[in-house]
Parts: sequence; C-alpha cells; structure tokens
Amino acid sequence: MGITQQVVWRIADGQVGELADLGDPGKDRGTTQKTAENWVAAFRKGAGGKVTAEFYDEGSYRQTVVLYLHGTGQIKEIYILPATVDGKGVFRVRMDEPDPARATAVAPWVPKKPGELGSTMIR
Repeated sequence: MGITQQVVWRIADGQVGELADLGDPGKDRGTTQKTAENWVAAFRKGAGGKVTAEFYDEGSYRQTVVLYLHGTGQIKEIYILPATVDGKGVFRVRMDEPDPARATAVAPWVPKKPGELGSTMIR
C-alpha cells in the first residue's frame, strides 16, 4: 500500500522525476520518465482529491491496483512489482506507457466503480 500512496502523492504534487524513481529499475529510464510525465499530465488534478485504491492479485509476484480519482471521474490501473534495488527487496511500479493514449486507457475488465468485483478497498 505504501508505494501506491507514493504514486498518488507524486502525481498530485507534479513530481515527475520522483515518480519515475518508483519505476522498475530493470526497465528503460527514458520510457519510465515519459510515462511519469504522462501520468502527471493526465491525472494530477484527480490525484489531488479523493482517491480510492482497489488491490487485486497476490502481491508476492505482482499486484494490480486500480485507482479511482473521484474529483475527475478518472480511473488508472497500475502494477506493483517486487524488485531488488541496492541489494534490498523493494516494490516498484511498472511504468511502460510512453504513449499518452495508452497511459490513460482503461482495460475492459476494470470496474467502473470501486467494489464491483469484490476487491479490497482502501480509502
């Protein structure tokens, strides 16, 4: 949950570089940076208000998190992954959406409202 909060806060604060720092260290930094720029541009206003996060999957391999940005009505799906940074086990975010349209697309399986699939909700 902690990294999900950091993602939302960094988007809301417009902290592109700091958001990119949460990306998977094994991925291309340019793609991660462009994805962070897209997320801040698209979701900054909504991330600054009420956000509901729903958690899917078991977190030891990957966890899907769906963010509902209530003020703007936007939905953002992110993936949290375990990673190793400086020899320590940490969680990072898959950030591979350098195309703005892809960064804002909502997968067909994602519920339009929180709680529709019986997920765990944190408000």
